[in-house]
Amino acid sequence: MMDDPLLEVLSRIAPGTALREAIDNIIRARTGALIIIGGEPEIDEDCEGGFRLDVPFHHEFVYELAKMDGAILLDQDIHRIRKANVELIPKKYATSAETGMRHRTAERIAKTRNATVIAVSERRSIVTIYKGQSRYVLHDLSYILTKATSALASLSRYDRLFRSAVRRLAESEAEEAVPLVDVIEALRRGYIALSIRQEINRYVVELGRDGHLIDLQLEEYPDIFRDWIGIWKDYQAENMPVPNPVILDAASWSQEMWANRLGYDQLDYRIEPRGYRLLHTIRLPDDVIEILMQEYRTLSEMRQASLDDFSQISGIGSQRARTIWAALHETYSDANF
Repeated sequence: MMDDPLLEVLSRIAPGTALREAIDNIIRARTGALIIIGGEPEIDEDCEGGFRLDVPFHHEFVYELAKMDGAILLDQDIHRIRKANVELIPKKYATSAETGMRHRTAERIAKTRNATVIAVSERRSIVTIYKGQSRYVLHDLSYILTKATSALASLSRYDRLFRSAVRRLAESEAEEAVPLVDVIEALRRGYIALSIRQEINRYVVELGRDGHLIDLQLEEYPDIFRDWIGIWKDYQAENMPVPNPVILDAASWSQEMWANRLGYDQLDYRIEPRGYRLLHTIRLPDDVIEILMQEYRTLSEMRQASLDDFSQISGIGSQRARTIWAALHETYSDANF
């Protein structure tokens, strides 16, 4: 499963949380706000003026404190209000593409401190979240529901396309040589499906208590993250790193760019798989898969091994050896994918 750094942030301000209630009150009052979560004690180096509170968090307190111009500092767990009416002085080397002063300050602080920064626009009533290099704008619930429904339809399509591409890989694997272009197409389709799933996960978290129906529909589509990683590891050139698709930013990549990231300088290669994807389909633990990869360099080598050969490998065991041997010798069918 992909790790999305924004999910935890969105869960803290989802509908039904105390912080979201404070933000909604600030929006209705059109006062604007700059709220800093965590980053202590380093964040204190960027603060001037204001006053120290160190009182228990309450959404009404945050709403009232937002009527002043300065930033409000909360602790990492959102249990206490540390400071209020603070002027923030970001590091000079931090850059920002924002135009408004509040949002420029928010982005620069987020890039230089381990803090979540929430900027509430006074005039436009827009809530923008900054975390590290990430920026996310909150939307109203009706808009999110519409986007989530549309994203589910797209996920359904690309989930089918990915599984179709994987079936083509399996057919080629039976001949022990897979065209690189087929590998790239499977990875590209899977990447799009994973990106859509990540987007829907954000919508579910952002909807809070209103997101359970979308979450139920999302469960109809199994997470393909492990399968996608298996394909990449199957066909990448030696010593190439395995990327995290959540930060890959590959939406506009050409086939040549995919090939380069896999470690190839042209598209007309035919590659013998190592066996990661097939072993993932039988849900072996990662450490067991790595044990097998140390014993056998390719899928064809594993197919030539006997049941006794697998049983004698340390860490495999007789029962698991039978499962592996059967999976490697059965006829490929739609049920496997």
